[in-house]
Amino acid sequence: MKIRITKNHVDALCVLIGVLGMGSLYFQVLRMPLMAAMLIASILLLTRAHHPKISAQNVRLTLLLTAALLLTSFVNPQNGIHINDIVIWLCNIGYVLVLQSCIGYRTYMRLYTKVMLAEAAISLISFVIGDLLSLPLPLLHYEVSSVNGFYLTPYFTLGWLNIPVFHRNAGMFNEPGSHQIFLNFALLFLMSDETRMGMSKKKYCWAIALLIVTILSTLSTTGFICLGVVLLTVAFRKKGRKMARSIKMAAFYTRWNDTFSGFEIGLESPIAGQGVFSERKAEILLKHRVQNISNGFAAFVMDTGLILPAVWLWLMYLGIRTKFAKERLLYVLGVFLLYFLCINTEGVFLNILFLGLLGKWQPDAEEAPDQQANARSQKKRRWRCTVPPEKLRLTFNTQPEDAAQEQTGETGGEES
Repeated sequence: MKIRITKNHVDALCVLIGVLGMGSLYFQVLRMPLMAAMLIASILLLTRAHHPKISAQNVRLTLLLTAALLLTSFVNPQNGIHINDIVIWLCNIGYVLVLQSCIGYRTYMRLYTKVMLAEAAISLISFVIGDLLSLPLPLLHYEVSSVNGFYLTPYFTLGWLNIPVFHRNAGMFNEPGSHQIFLNFALLFLMSDETRMGMSKKKYCWAIALLIVTILSTLSTTGFICLGVVLLTVAFRKKGRKMARSIKMAAFYTRWNDTFSGFEIGLESPIAGQGVFSERKAEILLKHRVQNISNGFAAFVMDTGLILPAVWLWLMYLGIRTKFAKERLLYVLGVFLLYFLCINTEGVFLNILFLGLLGKWQPDAEEAPDQQANARSQKKRRWRCTVPPEKLRLTFNTQPEDAAQEQTGETGGEES
């Protein structure tokens, strides 16, 4: 029996590796060299399967962003440069650059959603067994990093050293707050797909219910707010649809302190910040009596100053508007609001999921015929305009003198 590996299999595998690289505690956090090797392997697999032609626009954008991030560290030599962070950035942006040249964004949305549906199901089962029932999970062990200790498996995080059991569903990610970000985007992609991603109506409803229940199991206040934004954003796709929302607000003292501290440090060096790849971030935070900044946007402001974050947000808005060009403006603004909420709650500013919103993707299969038809119509219009209009009028009056004489003769005969 021969097993045939197609491009679709390669695409699905590479998207799975990308999801692991978005924040898996076991792979992306505790085993960064292995994660970098997996991303490089994905780049090679995609190149072998698709032989992609990388867009010059994407190359320019990648080089400019990389140069801007490196410049923030080079102008702060007193803070040192962390080589591992540079390698991780290059692997992430290289993976996104090649993936964009191989598949369309809607294809990526569907593959990402299917991966997250599987992750949601596994996380719910693990949450019930390991947390609610307090039964041992397969491959459960304890690992120590330079920051904390973790009780985890390759597919589920049970807790930390200071919180052995979260009593919240963190999935395979670092904490429940990170988990809800990727679940909410999967829900957004699923509910925005007009074809229901090839599912029957029953399976489609079950998939939506699975994602919503998993989001609720994270017990994340921000996750609940993001869930409301997703539901409202999807409702904006069609006129006349109304949806009520009831959100209970909780204390945000910790996140407010992180946000304030990040902007305070960023204002000390508003042009270039403290450096994205700085080695002395922990020392800088301790000087301001902060151990960690959980707000990803505030952390980016601290690293880069005020100019680059503003430009980055504008590029992100343009990228979202391009990816969802057929949707209403309220839908686009809703997606941008969801993105802005996510980066202001967790350190996911430079995450692979959000890097994919930048740049130009390959056209999807259903979009290619429309683009070809538009190209043919434009070509016909250009061909029609090659002959000046005045020359076209002259061709109908090649002998003006004879025509004038005939006209004079006719009028003369009538007078006589």
